[in-house]
Amino acid sequence: MTADRTGVAEPAIPLGAELVQHRTDQVTRTVKIQLSNRGATPVRVVRAELRSPSFTGAGPIDTDTLVLTGDVRTDIRIGYGRGVCTGPARSLTAEPATAVLTVRDGDRTREVALPLPYAGELLTSLLRADCEQTEVARVATATLTGLAERPDGALDAVVRLTRTGGTEPVRMTELRGSILYTLTPVGERAGLAAGQATADIAVTIDSNRCDPHAVGEVKKPYEFPVWLAVGDAPAVHTLIEVPAAAQEILLGFVHRRCGLPG
Repeated sequence: MTADRTGVAEPAIPLGAELVQHRTDQVTRTVKIQLSNRGATPVRVVRAELRSPSFTGAGPIDTDTLVLTGDVRTDIRIGYGRGVCTGPARSLTAEPATAVLTVRDGDRTREVALPLPYAGELLTSLLRADCEQTEVARVATATLTGLAERPDGALDAVVRLTRTGGTEPVRMTELRGSILYTLTPVGERAGLAAGQATADIAVTIDSNRCDPHAVGEVKKPYEFPVWLAVGDAPAVHTLIEVPAAAQEILLGFVHRRCGLPG
């Protein structure tokens, strides 16, 4: 029981919450607050926020979610922000998290804070991934450049590794495309030698899907994952930077390649 401003006791909100992440959430850097209702009547949630000292920058979202009673689970998709890196990435453990919800009952709203008892492993994994990427970015970044059409209609391009700090060698161990584009390394997957400032890795780009639904509805067509290993450390997943000029070339290319209207 809680008390309102008049001191009158209010019944507890009969909600439970867990935190989950599915493959589709990974692309959008979101998680799902999964709610269950142990009460006798549905509960309407109008605002939601994920709070954890280990993440920053997400903030609350407005929603209109009716949480039904019984065994039904109701998801609210929400951003989790960016990891707060307080030490070496692989040593970090996420602090406890809370789902803070605003629920509406008629004309009144109430705020309820629900603990997320099983979120630690998921949030620790997300925290370490963010901080591993931060550590790699202090040494090198990857950028897509040099796009040019080939005689066969595909594109030549270069993934340029640029040193941002340190002197350790940096290896590219893996490269992937997106829903719309394939990226295939040409020749050896080289990298930055010790102390080297830049290194170019030749790639070929082609269309991966041509159906209009995929081309028109894809959320992040230019997110190209790359795995970089600094020194003897394990390779870390990060993203290739795709400048606006390169995005324009890629967009025109996929329309030409697929015979779609520009």
